[in-house]
Amino acid sequence: MVLLVLGAVAALVAWFPGRDGVERSDVPRSPIAATVGDEGGSWYCAAVGIGVEGAESAVVVTSVGDGEAAVRLDGFGAEGPAGTLEVTLAAGATEVVDVVASLGAEARSVMVEADAPVVVEHRTFSTAGADQAPCSTFSSDSWYFPAVVTSRDATASLALFNPFPGDASVDVEVALDTGVRKPAALSGLVVPAGTTSFVDLGESVQRRDQFSVTVRTRSGGVVAELAQVFNGTGDLPVKGVRLVPGTRTPQASWALAGGFADAAARERVVVLNPSETPVTVLVQVVPYGGTETLPEPFELTVPGLRYQSVDLDQESRVSQVGFHSVEVESVDGSPVVAARSLDVTGSADGGEANPLRTSIAGGTTTSPAGAAAVQRWVSTGVGADDQQTGLVFVHNPAAEPTVAELVAVAPDGTAGEPVEYEVPAGDSVAVALSELSTEAGIFAAVVQADTPVVVERLLVFPGAADVSLQSSVPVLGDLDGLEVLGG
Repeated sequence: MVLLVLGAVAALVAWFPGRDGVERSDVPRSPIAATVGDEGGSWYCAAVGIGVEGAESAVVVTSVGDGEAAVRLDGFGAEGPAGTLEVTLAAGATEVVDVVASLGAEARSVMVEADAPVVVEHRTFSTAGADQAPCSTFSSDSWYFPAVVTSRDATASLALFNPFPGDASVDVEVALDTGVRKPAALSGLVVPAGTTSFVDLGESVQRRDQFSVTVRTRSGGVVAELAQVFNGTGDLPVKGVRLVPGTRTPQASWALAGGFADAAARERVVVLNPSETPVTVLVQVVPYGGTETLPEPFELTVPGLRYQSVDLDQESRVSQVGFHSVEVESVDGSPVVAARSLDVTGSADGGEANPLRTSIAGGTTTSPAGAAAVQRWVSTGVGADDQQTGLVFVHNPAAEPTVAELVAVAPDGTAGEPVEYEVPAGDSVAVALSELSTEAGIFAAVVQADTPVVVERLLVFPGAADVSLQSSVPVLGDLDGLEVLGG
C-alpha cells in the first residue's frame, strides 16, 4: 500500500505542468536562465503584464535542439490560470507570442513548457518604454535584486509568480545604506498556487535612489522579477522601462560582458553582501582592446547585509569612449551578488569604438551579472531594422585567446552566414546585429566559441527611446560545459 501511494504521488508530481525542468541542486552556480541537455523543460516569465496602459507584451520562444519542439504556454493572473496556447517549432525556429491576444489580458505571468530544448525571453513595448529579458528556468528559495529605485520619477513592482500546486509564503528584506529593514507589509506575503502577485515596493520604501531587495520563501516556491518604470521627471531625466530578472545564488566572482559610461550615460555597479560579515570586493573595468593597461580596480568594503555601489561615469579611470567589460570578485572568496544599471539621457559620439552610441538617445536598463561561462549562447527576439538595433558582447575570461562564431537564425530556422572574431585573453568584442543579418524583422543570434565565454546583448528600441542590456542564454549539452567564474 505504501509503495502504491508513493507511486501515485510521484506520478502526480511528474504530471503537474509547473515542475522544474532541472532540479535546483543540479545547477547551483548557473545563471538565472539556462537550457541543459536535450529533453526540454519549463521556463517562467514572471513580469509579463506590468500594468502599463497600452503596453504590448510578448513571449519569444526559439527551438535550439536538433528536432521539432512541442511547446505549451500557460498564462497566470492574480486569480489563477488564464489562457493556454500550444505551438510546434521546427529546429531553430522562433515564435513570437502576443500575450494578450493568445493568453488573455489577465495573464500577468507565463509558464512555457517544451519537450525539447528552447530559449525563452519576454518583452514589453509601450510609449513608457521597452525592455526584454530572459525568463527563468528555476524557482528558488531566495531571489536577490541589488539595484532598485523608488525615486519620485520611478515605480518599482516586484512580480511573485507561483506556478506550483501549493501556496507560497515569502518575506521581502530591504537593504538600505543605513541598515536592513523588514517592513511588516512585506512579511509573510502569501502567493496562492497558480497565481502571480505584484508588490508595490514604493509603498514600503519611499523616495530612494538606490536600495537592494532580497526575497526569501518561508514555504513553497516562487519566481521573482522586478519591473520598473521611469517617467523622465527626476533629477536625472531618464525615461523607460526596466525588466530585471532576479539572481538565485550568491557567488564570489561575476562578470558583465559589455557596457559604457559617459557624460550622458550613468553606469552603476552595485554589489550586495547577503552575509552578516563585511566583504571586500574588487570591481575591475576592462576596456575593449585595453587589457595591457588596465585601470586600477575599485575596492569596495561591503558591510554585512548591505550594499555598496560605484558610478563608473563619475570615475576618471574609466574611459568615456568605447565599451568595457566589468569583473567583480570578493577578495576572500565570500559570496556576493552583483548587478549593473545603465541610465542614458542623451546621444553621444562614441567614435569608431562605439558607433552605435549616436543612436541611443535615452533609456534605462538593469541586469544581473553572470557567474558562469559556456561555449554556446543564444539571444532570441533580436533584430536590426527601424524598430530595433543593437550589439552582441562576447567576453573571454580565460588566459588564452578564443575564436567566437556568430550567426543569425531566421524565424523559420534558416541560418545566415556566420562571422568569426578572435577574442584575446581577458578581452571582449562587440558585434553589431546588422553585421549578422540585413533582413527586416527579428532573429536569434547564436554565439559558438572554442572555449567558455560570457555573452550579453544590447538592444536599442528607437520607437520607445529605450535600451536593454541583458545576458544572453547559455545552451548546454550537459553540466560539464559550464565553467564557474573564478574557479
